[in-house]
Amino acid sequence: MSSLIAIGGVSRSGKSTLASWLAKQLPQSITLHQDDYVKAPSDLPLIDGLPNWEHPDSIDWKAWEEAIQNALKHHENVILEGILVFAKAEINALINRAIYLEIDQRTFTERRLKEKRWGEETSTYIQHVWEAHTQYGLPSLDLNVIRVNNITPEKYSMLLALITPKT
Repeated sequence: MSSLIAIGGVSRSGKSTLASWLAKQLPQSITLHQDDYVKAPSDLPLIDGLPNWEHPDSIDWKAWEEAIQNALKHHENVILEGILVFAKAEINALINRAIYLEIDQRTFTERRLKEKRWGEETSTYIQHVWEAHTQYGLPSLDLNVIRVNNITPEKYSMLLALITPKT
């Protein structure tokens, strides 16, 4: 039976880096990045002149769910990562292990200001990203979530031990 591992957290919290590391540790793994399932920027509302990637409506949920189902059929370990990875109850019901990476707002802002992938972002937009995450990106209360504050590579092995089934 396949294992579905979900990694959530605000932008710049370390989700992709952790997912990549876990995929190298777990047998027959695949990582699905939620960023690969966002709608075209032209289909999104604008916030401060930039696309609003932070809202659940920014995700092509049908394609995301189909990719998850397909991955579960063909891989022993399926790792999901994204800012809205916990936004759909139907997907939450499939998750075997949930990891939420926490960083404080100051750390988020510092990291986001260094990020230039999307060009210059205003303080208004960065504040929107934080607020949207607190509204849409937090894990639901019915999930058994491993919460990790300020993830570092030194904490990766501990996480691996927590999510690996005991034999």
